[in-house]
Amino acid sequence: MSSAFNVQYFVKVFPKILQFLPTTAAVAVVSLLAALVFGMILALIRRFRVKMLYPISNVYVSFFRSTPFIAQIFLLYYGMAQVFPFIRGMSRFMAVCTILSLSYGAFMGENIRAALSSVDRGQYEAALSIGLTFSQSMRRVIVPQAARVAVPSLMNSFIDLFKATSLCYTIGLRDMMGGATMEINFSYRYLECYTAVIVIYWSIIVLLTALQGKLEHHLNQAY
Repeated sequence: MSSAFNVQYFVKVFPKILQFLPTTAAVAVVSLLAALVFGMILALIRRFRVKMLYPISNVYVSFFRSTPFIAQIFLLYYGMAQVFPFIRGMSRFMAVCTILSLSYGAFMGENIRAALSSVDRGQYEAALSIGLTFSQSMRRVIVPQAARVAVPSLMNSFIDLFKATSLCYTIGLRDMMGGATMEINFSYRYLECYTAVIVIYWSIIVLLTALQGKLEHHLNQAY
């Protein structure tokens, strides 16, 4: 087998790996939405120091921000499954979405908390003084201002999350890395298969980065 890069094989294998992109994208989008929900809850708990929950949130954030993501995957899918039977019944897709959302929820929670903290507390108090409820104050006064600060860091977290999906194949999920691994098992063409994966991820991240720039520009124009 020649060790040189085989362009013909690369062209052949590229669409085979690309066909797994919908799975990777679905994992990323589902995990993002769940992580945003977890992150917002964490941010509110930590921003307003909710009693009882605040110390728990500190441990949660510290754990997920301080441990390797691949170890978190194995802990949930292989370790915790020995203790909790319902985890054994989870699909691989649900398992990776769960751990991604829990892990990146910690990062996004800190991003959102920092954004909320950037808005002067006096504006929140002023909103309450004119009769707005807490939810109305957040929706009409605080969140619109915090969003401009939060978007860059949240987009960076989403880009990191998308790249982290490349580790999901380690528990058998058939995503792009899983597809590449299957092709390698048949052909032993590591260079072409992994190059195809890199090109796909690179292209998507470039598009997401461009989208981030346009979104930031739009938010800055609003102010």
